[in-house]
Amino acid sequence: MPDRTKILQRFIDATEAGIRARAADFPDAMAMTDRIFTALKSGDGAAPATPPTRLPARLPVCDHLEAALDHARGGPVPELGAAFAAIEPAFVWFRRPEAAQVAGDFYENHANAVIIGDGGLEARRDVRIGVSLVAPDIHYPRHHHPPEELYVVLSSGKWMQNDNPLVPKQSGDLVHNPPNVWHAMQATGTAPLLAVWCLWTGT
Repeated sequence: MPDRTKILQRFIDATEAGIRARAADFPDAMAMTDRIFTALKSGDGAAPATPPTRLPARLPVCDHLEAALDHARGGPVPELGAAFAAIEPAFVWFRRPEAAQVAGDFYENHANAVIIGDGGLEARRDVRIGVSLVAPDIHYPRHHHPPEELYVVLSSGKWMQNDNPLVPKQSGDLVHNPPNVWHAMQATGTAPLLAVWCLWTGT
């Protein structure tokens, strides 16, 4: 197992527990789940650590974090909410670079952080885990990518796949995106959307 901090291991364990709790509802996502959390028990996928280009820092949209975490702590994944809150001060939050070209208020009203993978708290080639935060009433634009992806919803919102209608998801729900599927999400009303995402980037 890689030499990782206790708070990072707590977050990994809580993320896996949150996913496994819904395994029966998402059988198609369990093969990837097994690959990810088996890999995280070994150092085989470790990548050379690179010096951080920025110190841990929040963006203005992170003012919504506490409301999102309150939602998580009061829902089906309280341990994941608590583990997230414990490790979040080490995050380097950033905006998607291409977001500056998106019309409307998206650029200033979203943030991402990488927890495991390139640019994260633990460098790996085979697993990428991070988080997305979206301010209330903001739409995260449709996008797609080759790696399969699984979200753990911490604070409720609406989710889209393949340009189908948006579907409400609550704290503790999962969202499974097969490779290259178009997907998007939206925070609704006065509540921010917060979700942990996991991608298998190994072979």
